[in-house]
Parts: sequence; C-alpha cells; structure tokens
Amino acid sequence: MNPFRFLIQFVGAQMRLNPGRSVITTLGIIASTCAVVWVVSGYDALVSQFDEDSEKYLGRYDLLIMPKPGPPGTETPPIQASLVDELKSDAGVLEVNPVSQSRVTVNPIRTVSEDEKSSLDFVVGARPPVNGAPPLDPTLVSTPAIEPPYELLDGRWLSEDGEAKEIVIGELVAKEKKLSVGDDLKLISVANEVQLKVVGIVEQAPQAPSLTPRGRGGPPSGKRPDRPQRPQPKVDESPSETNQTVLGMPKNFSQGIAANAIYVRPELAEWINGYASKPQVLQIAIRDTVTVQQFREVWEERLTRGRPAMLLVDFDTVRAGMEQTRTVSGQQAQAWAATGMATLAAIFIIFSTLSMGVSERTREFAMLRAVALTRGQIATIVAMESLLLALIGWGGGLLAGYAMLAVGSWLVPGWFGTSAVLGWGCIVLSGVTVLVGALGAAIVPAWRATRIEPLEAMTSKISTPGMHSWVVFGVIGALLSALTPLLVFAIPMPDAWRAWAYGFLTYPTLLVGMICLAPAIVVFCETVIGPWVTRALGLDTRMMKTQLSTNLWRTVGATLALSIGLGLYASTQTWGYSMLKPFTPGTWLPDALVAFHPVGLDDEGIDDVRDVSGVRADRVMPLAVEQARFDWGDAEQPSRVQRDNAVLFGIDPAMAFADENPFLTFGFVEGDRVSAIEALQSGGSCLISEDFQMSTGLSVGDELSFTPPTAESERVTYRIAGVVSLPGWHWVTKFSGVRRHFVRTATVVFAGREDVQRDFHLHRTEFVWMDFEDDADLSSMEADLQSIAEQKSGETFVASGLGSVKAYRPFARMTASENVRKAIKIRADDMIWGMSYLPLITLAIMSLAIANTVIASVRSRTWEFGIMRSIGVTRGQLVRLVVAETILIAVGACVLSLIFGLIAGWCGVGMAQYVGWFAGPPNFIVPWSHLSIGFAMTIGLCLLAGLWPVVRIGRAEPLGLLQAGRGGQG
Repeated sequence: MNPFRFLIQFVGAQMRLNPGRSVITTLGIIASTCAVVWVVSGYDALVSQFDEDSEKYLGRYDLLIMPKPGPPGTETPPIQASLVDELKSDAGVLEVNPVSQSRVTVNPIRTVSEDEKSSLDFVVGARPPVNGAPPLDPTLVSTPAIEPPYELLDGRWLSEDGEAKEIVIGELVAKEKKLSVGDDLKLISVANEVQLKVVGIVEQAPQAPSLTPRGRGGPPSGKRPDRPQRPQPKVDESPSETNQTVLGMPKNFSQGIAANAIYVRPELAEWINGYASKPQVLQIAIRDTVTVQQFREVWEERLTRGRPAMLLVDFDTVRAGMEQTRTVSGQQAQAWAATGMATLAAIFIIFSTLSMGVSERTREFAMLRAVALTRGQIATIVAMESLLLALIGWGGGLLAGYAMLAVGSWLVPGWFGTSAVLGWGCIVLSGVTVLVGALGAAIVPAWRATRIEPLEAMTSKISTPGMHSWVVFGVIGALLSALTPLLVFAIPMPDAWRAWAYGFLTYPTLLVGMICLAPAIVVFCETVIGPWVTRALGLDTRMMKTQLSTNLWRTVGATLALSIGLGLYASTQTWGYSMLKPFTPGTWLPDALVAFHPVGLDDEGIDDVRDVSGVRADRVMPLAVEQARFDWGDAEQPSRVQRDNAVLFGIDPAMAFADENPFLTFGFVEGDRVSAIEALQSGGSCLISEDFQMSTGLSVGDELSFTPPTAESERVTYRIAGVVSLPGWHWVTKFSGVRRHFVRTATVVFAGREDVQRDFHLHRTEFVWMDFEDDADLSSMEADLQSIAEQKSGETFVASGLGSVKAYRPFARMTASENVRKAIKIRADDMIWGMSYLPLITLAIMSLAIANTVIASVRSRTWEFGIMRSIGVTRGQLVRLVVAETILIAVGACVLSLIFGLIAGWCGVGMAQYVGWFAGPPNFIVPWSHLSIGFAMTIGLCLLAGLWPVVRIGRAEPLGLLQAGRGGQG
C-alpha cells in the first residue's frame, strides 16, 4: 500500500471524526484570507492601473518639461519665455502648452451645518491657503490650451475669452466637492475671492506621480548648506526700505501637473492670484513623425545644461513615478501589515487545533507507533492535517474574498473602492500567508507527537504543569519585557542605534516576553479573578480552582491568540492618545489668533480691532511675527532638530507676563515671569519652548541666531532668558498663517515686539492675539474683522520669488483656539481608530480559537460532566461552569494585552524624540474608555464563540455524557 495515500486517508478520517473543530479552523483561515484580500486588493487595483493612469496624467500630450527643484525650502524658478519660443519653433513639436499652478481654496456655494463640519472645516473653511498646511484643495491650473488637455466628460472646454468667469474642473474635484456643470463655486487665494461657474468636467488620473524627491523644510541635521539666494522682488526699493509686507506664497508640493486640479485662462488666473502667472510646466505634443526618443536625443542635453536646468518627463518616467507615490507606499504598508496579522492568525488557529488533536490522540499515536509508523510518519500526519486545513481555508477564503469585493464595492464603495480587484498579488500573498502559517503552526504539535512513546498507549494520564514551570516562564517574561523601557528611557546610546535596536531587537524581545508571561497571567486570573467570576455566576469556587492550570498550555494558546489583535489595539490606542496630548493646544493660548493677510494693519486698524463687538478691548495684543532660518554658524545643527527654521513671536512682555491676569499663562521650565519681562523689555533676549530645549540642549544664557528672510546677509542673535512649556504650538502655527515662508518649522520663539520688528524688517502688524467676551459670536466677529481687512483692498505686497502682488481682497483669518482643539480631536480620533480597525478584525478572527478551546475542554471533561450531573449538578450549573472558563480566558487575554499595550504605547511615545515626532516631554495617557471597548468586545466574542459547546453540554443527558466520556477514554 502507498504510505502517502494511507496518510492522506488517515488524516481525512480524523477530520471527519471531528467535523466541528475542522469547520471552525477552516472558517478562521477563510476569515484571515478575506482580511488579506480586502487590504491587498486595493494595492492590486493601483498596480493594475499604472499604465492607464499614466496615460490619463499626460492626457493628449507626449511629454512634460519642468525645472529641476532646488534645495528644500527654496522657490522653484519659472521657465524662461525664450525656451518656450525655441520649442514652438521646433518642426517636430506640434504644440507647447505653458502651464502655471497656484494654491487656492475651493468652496462650493452652499452652507455646511455644524454637525457636518470636518476637522479641516474648523481650521481652514472659507479661508485662503497657508504655508503651514499641505495642499488640501484642488490646484488652480492656468492654461492657454485651445483644446481640452484631457478627455472631456461633461460640458465644454474653456472659451478663448480670458475674462469670462468660467472654470473647468477635474472629475476628482467634481466628486469630492459634489459639483456639476452649471454650479457656482468660490475660489479664495491670498489676494482675492472670486465666484466662477463650472462649464466642464475633464478626466483626471486618480493621483499624480512622484517625479522628483521634494522636501518641505530645511535639512534635517548637520551643517546648513550654502544659503540659496532668493529672487529679488521687482520693486523700486528693497523690501526692508518700504512699508510693504514680504510674504512667502503657499507652496504647491507636487511636481509636474497636478492631478487634483481646476482650470482657468491665464488672464483670469492673474486676477485671482493678484500677479501675472509665469510658466512652471510645459506640456509638449510632438508630431507623429517624431518619436519621444528622437525628441529626447535632440533636447535633453540642452535642457539639462540650461539655466534653470530642466527635467524631461515622458510616459516611462510617469509610469515609474506612479510606483513611488505615498498612496502606493501606504497601500504596500497596509498589505504587509495585513499579511503579518493574517499569518499570526493562521498560526494560532491551526496551532490550537493541532495541539488539541495531539493531546486528545496521545494513545492513538502511541498505538500507531507500536504497530508500524515511524516518528517521521507521525510528524507527516500532523503536517498534512495542517496543510489540508490551510488549503481548504485558502480556497474558501479566495471565493469569499471575491464575493466580498464584488458585493462590497457595490454596497459600501468607501470601504472597498469601486476598482478593487482580486489580482495575482492577492492570490499569491494570501497563499503564502496561509501556507507559512500552516507550516509554522505544525512545528510544535508535530514535535510533541513524535515524542509519544508506544508504551503510552497503556496509560491515560493528564500532565499538569507544576508551579515551577510557569513561575520560571513568568520571571523570564518579566525580565524580557523590562528590557524595552530600559532601552528607551535609561540605557545611553546614539539615537540611530536606539532606533535600530527598538525596531529589530527590543520590540521582538517584548513580544517574546509577553509569550513567556502568558502562563503566569493565566494562573493569576484563575487564582485571583476566578473566585469572583464563579461567585458572580452562582457557582462553588472549587469547581474552577484548577481548570485552567490543569490544561495550561491549551489555555495559554487561546490567550495568546486573542492577545494578538487586542494587544495591538491597546498599544495603538495608548500610543495614539499619549502622542496627542503634547500636540493639543493648551490653556496657555489666548482665545484666538487673527492674521490680516496679505498686507497687514496700521495703528488705526489695530484700534478698529479693539472696537469689534465680542472682543475684549483690554485683551488685544498686536504681534510681530516672522519665520526665519537658524544660523548655526560653523557648528553643526543639532541632530534632533528636524527643521532649519523657527517662528518668532514679537510680544509685549509686560502684558504677556503680568502678575495679575497675564495674557500668556504657560509655565516656565527655566527662568520666571519677572526675569522674562525684564530681559525681553531690555532687548536682545528670547524665550524658547521646552521641546526645543530637549532637542538642542540649549539653556538659559545660551545664544540663538537667525537669518532674516528679507536680508540674508544679516544675522540676528538673541540670548535665551527662559524656557517655557508650549503644548499644541504645532497645530496653532500650522493653520494660522504664521509659517510665512516654509511649510514646516522646528519651534516657536518669543522675543520683544520691537526687537522682532526692527531685526526682521517688519513694518506692519499682520497678527493680533485676542480674548473674547463670554457671549461672543464668532461668525459676527469674523465678518467685522473681515471688514477691517478689506480697508486695505488694492494695496500691494511683496511675494517671495514673484515680486509685487496686488491684494484685491485682503483677508482676516481667525484661528480660534477652541476650534483648533476640536479639529485636532476629530482628526486624531479618525487616524487612531483607522489604525485600530485591523487589530479588531484580527481579534474577531482569533475568537474562533476560543471556540476550539472550549470544544476541546468540553470533550476532555465529558466523563467528568457526566459524573457531576449524576450526583445532582444541574444543567444550568454546567452551562455556567463552561461560561466561567470562557470568561476567564477572555480576562487573561485582556490582562496580557493591557500589559503589552501599556509598555508598547509608553515606549512608542518615548521613542518619538529620536525619530522626528517629538513634541515635548513624554506624556502617558491611558484611554480607559476606549480600551474598555476592546475588552468588552473580547469577552463578548469569547462568549459568542463558546455558545455552541455551551448549548450542547446544556442539552446533554447524564447517561449520554457518561457513555461519550467513556468512549473518549476508551
């Protein structure tokens, strides 16, 4: 007889004898496969559409030409008109379309209720874009193209009348903003607000490719490179000698043509922006008789050597760039995370099934060993059972996943997307996941099975681990778990080594530590929590005194299975809300910061602000605000300082730090209010934030130097007079407009207002801090402040790299501190819960391991249950006994997951200072209300998973239990 065929038949027979366990295991694999399919299908859809999306991105053009970007933080130079003329005169070029792009805010003409507001509505709303925030709205594209650059989906293309108040929008914009042809919308720029009518909708690629690496700030560390020279403003006098405001225009991060775009004529763009648009990208269509390679051979060297140097972008470049976008990277990361979670799920679910099978079939394996089978054949039986379960589950999972995508993309496209596909990536990755999980799960059970000796067929004993084993494991687990916080908070080492060790050494060590702690946690729950559970269920405490520890390793396996998803959920919640604390604006902030952009206010305008209804006239502080680069001289920039600039606030120190009712109520870490007032009033001094001190090592008495943006040959130096705690400065500066030149910044620095005005050549007040009356109406106040700002309509300001710009409609941007708190709370909740979905899904899948555990527990105690029923124990007591065991397993998983979550979350917060997410001293927040959701879900899933065994044991008669128990022992 063929031994392999015999083993297959033997495995099949065993699975038929225990159909419930096989079905539950298969369902677990199906669920794991579906989780992989759900996540990976989105990545497969992206990959499958790279060619199509690249064609959509180029539209009816063959090439793009654009300037090479300079160092981070510098302006991208415009394309010279002479190059455009040369290209147009090339006989092989069919069309040259010079395009310019700028940032605007797009608002449909409709009202949004308070309940419908998103986090961005609170901090952006109907306000101009700012440097601190990334492009949140579509990009305004100025194009002279006669024919539509992309396929027209609805309506018509722009007319040749440059003054017509009309606009064409991309399909992404139409979907996001819920716009159609004929609708009106408002465009809000730094210089104007206009209302336009939508006349057409064009096709767009879903995302723009990553054509060149581009930073958002200065160099992260080391010496600052040679300071790039900014283009000089085109005014008769230098900015420092005029009363004009010098402002950095909000930057467009994307290279090439924006995918999320709206289109207008150049004449209309000039009116919207306040300045004449200069070409930033050239769209090139070549004749049919010329190939892209021929064009490249003629032009590439000339473009590369030109001033400025140019990039030539063709289909292949776009196609490669599509693979480098953040969306693709994010989908890849999610795919790997889902694969890892599903692999662990498969390992633990199959492991629990095989382990229980080996434990229950000890005598059977011993008899097979006594008859003829070798150790290798016994191991093969276990491995084949594992692989067979995995293959059945994988096949069912693919079918279920395909059905899930088909139905889900129709019913809930927001979850699955309308283009999700079951591609080869899904099939291969899910297959590898399941097979690796199956083989990994079979190792220990197969090893245990091969250790069974033939003589064990003569015995029937239960091996109960002694106290020594779980105590030893508990001590080892505690020591390994303690290594992670020691490395993060105590052991000195370079930052790079610490980051590497955390990711590749201590975090895996923490996982091993939790595994070793699991037996001790199970015994603890049985000993300490068990009596409370049994009493609550009306049972004698002796009935559950040793039930978990008698079958310790089976219980440990179920506990660890649940702890995979629950532990990650607990650590995500703990880390997320602990990290949120230092980013949340504190009570030190006044009620609002108002920016009068782009031309600022004079003294009369400041008096008008004090007269606005709802504003406390005695609580208005004019500010001098500038964003300037650090000047570290010959020293290296501190390695933990991630950006090369700071936002300086020029304040009135006497008003800010008054003894009674001070305007700024932050706490002093070094120095005090009295010395701060004296130092800032004397001039040449500043206050720095606590997080900046921790990053740089600077302290009171040290000096900090800056380079004025409008006078780069000058150097401004302040002596540090104090260190203050400023929680939440990041988000306040992000959307308020104080980041006047750069997108990101390292810190906030306070100095005297007169010092900042003089040293940084600020001639007008652009920012005002204020407090409100108790019954203040924000909408009414904003309208009044806007009226004050519009008094400067028609004045000009100097834009970095552009020269003089006309402000047709200046803006008053009110950033209310309470609105910022609401916005960051909404945004943080969305992000943290978004990261928590996959762990919760894993938890739900892992609950199937509990079903296997309870089934095995009931099967192994069938004779015992029969005896108990015979001596008077009721059905209800047996049912409650099984329920108590299920609850204790769930509680054990909750305790283990809580320990892991607290350690991992705490250490994750501590590591932030070494990896660029630093916002001040580590805060440790335990969101008990959110963790209780996961714990309640765990207990609920465990009770649900144990429902069928509970029903069966409750319906069984004493004689049936005794017969089944004797047969199982027999």
